[in-house]
Parts: sequence; structure tokens; C-alpha cells
Amino acid sequence: MPVRPAVLAGILALALGASAAYTVRPGDTLSGVANRFGVSALDLARANAITDPDRLFAGRTLTVPGVAAPAVGRSHVVAAGDNLTTIARRYGVSLRSLADANRLDTRRVLRLGARLTIPGAAPSAGYPARLQQSPARLALVPHFQRWAAANAIPADLVMATTWLESGWQNQVTSSVGAYGIGQLMPATVRFVRTDLIGVPSLDPRVPEHNIRMSARYLRWLLDRAGGDVRLALAGYYQGPASVRAVGAFPGTVTYVDSVLALRSRFRA
Repeated sequence: MPVRPAVLAGILALALGASAAYTVRPGDTLSGVANRFGVSALDLARANAITDPDRLFAGRTLTVPGVAAPAVGRSHVVAAGDNLTTIARRYGVSLRSLADANRLDTRRVLRLGARLTIPGAAPSAGYPARLQQSPARLALVPHFQRWAAANAIPADLVMATTWLESGWQNQVTSSVGAYGIGQLMPATVRFVRTDLIGVPSLDPRVPEHNIRMSARYLRWLLDRAGGDVRLALAGYYQGPASVRAVGAFPGTVTYVDSVLALRSRFRA
């Protein structure tokens, strides 16, 4: 991954649930910055007293507002095709806690239109607040677990790395073309899906495919680094050839420390 020091501090602060600062670069737009950090353009404008979203000057430092605490009392209206298992996965809660919260028999078919109470997500209590309040992103957890296991690497390592990279937002594209949940460069995508996995049809725009390729790339980096996690993460961020040639840049060291600090937030 190419070095991105201008946004690293901001991404880390948001990953840990705090407000962040971001320095506007040439070509940035208000909506683009908001999308990168997973906040609304309106909230970003309000936090910085911006009245004209088209007048965003390079060099200005923006305050990126944090996200409020997770909402409580969530509910779900049963739709066609729903069952307790799929609903539990969607909201990142256990099947038993969902059934108990609604006094339901896990073997019975759900009634269309029924409103279910979604209990607090105890299994993900340590996850970052922004993740806990996002059912769509919580639903990605089984994919991380599957492809981490397939590559014999800790799931928390893959999850923490990609959370710092994108906040698990697969629509995010960096200014240098790194794409998706794992912020994979086009050349990395081609290498991983063709040479390492052998499935050229994998599409980084499909969240599970992006996770699969990110996990496989981390496995390859770990193998090249002799199992040294810090060296592998440095290669993921800066590029293994660059790390080998000149060593880790200061921004890379900060990135590695940040991923390692986040790992405990993704352990079950």
C-alpha cells in the first residue's frame, strides 16, 4: 500500500471513536472527504462552519466529527426470505439472544411483517462504536473469519488492518486508486487474484472478494517476512519492495503501531 500520512491520524482517531482532523488536499471535495471517513457531508460542513461546499481550499484543516453512541432499542421488520439466523448475522448478534429477546422458537418460521427487537450485540462489545452501529458492516464479520482461517492468520489481524484502511467501507477509493475494504491497489488485485489465489474473476468491488484478497495478501506478506507481523504490515502499507529497499518510513511505523493497537478491539 502507498504511504498516506495525511489521512492516517484522522482514520485512526475515527477508528477509535474520536473526532479527527484532516488537511484538505488538491482535488478534494466535501462529499469525497465525508465519504472517506464515513460521515455525512452535512455533518462535516456543520462541524467546520462551511456554508458553500464548493469552496474547499487545499491546506485547510477540517474537523471530522465523531459518530454518536450506538442506538439502542433497534428493531427489524421481517421480510420475505428472512429467518432468525440471517437476521442475527445482519445485526451482529447471536441467534440465541435474538430468539430470547423476542420469545421465539428458533425452529419456527417467522411471520412476515412481525417487528423483532434486536438485542445489544454482546459478542461485539469490544468492536469500535462505528462498527457496532452498522449492521451492514457487522455482517462482514463471518467473511473475515472465513478467509482468515483459510489463510491461517488471526482474524483480528485482518479485521484491524482493513478497519484502519477503510472502516470496512467497500466503496472507498483513495487518491492513488487503492480500492475497497482492504484498499488494494489495482496491481495488487491482479497479482493476488491471479498468481496467489488463481481465480482471475474475483472482483474487488464485491466485499467478500475484497476481504478474501486482503487476507491472502497478508498471508503472502507474512510468509515473505518470516512471520514477522510488524514487517508484513509495513509491507501492506508502504509496499514490500519499498520497505526492503529503504526501510519503514515514520508514517509506516505509526500505521503498524495503530493496527496492532486496534487488534484487541476485534477479538471475540
